[in-house]
Amino acid sequence: MLKALTTTVISVAIGSLGFVSAADCPSAVTAAALKAHAGATVQACKQEKEHGKTQYEVKLGTKDGKQVELDVSPEGNILLTEEYIAIGDVPPAVMTAFSGKYSGAKPTRAEKQTAADGKVTYEIAFVVGTKKKEATFAADGGFIEEE
Repeated sequence: MLKALTTTVISVAIGSLGFVSAADCPSAVTAAALKAHAGATVQACKQEKEHGKTQYEVKLGTKDGKQVELDVSPEGNILLTEEYIAIGDVPPAVMTAFSGKYSGAKPTRAEKQTAADGKVTYEIAFVVGTKKKEATFAADGGFIEEE
């Protein structure tokens, strides 16, 4: 009973965020995600527009218990891979740049983002006052953007 209730609550929560069930994800998108992460399971899939182009955000649960998000084109090309990482695993150059730009801010979460061309960036989530923000940095510490 509890498992069924939990599954229902998770399904409703995912649905309210615009995600569809894994079964409703286009087959080319699902196949590409599972090929890139053998042994993973598709937990959710959401169609979105990025720079005017349709793509899918696919949430995967990996066989080692981690969660990975992929941005995948409708044709099945992996555009971006996002993995949550420990703050301590962020390169020192990125943390130095973050501390310099956001003096006194404490990071709350970090993501390693790998683009299709292999370029790696790091997104750091933090709070300033009561506002949650995210900043993206290149692997060498160069500032890219703030959200």
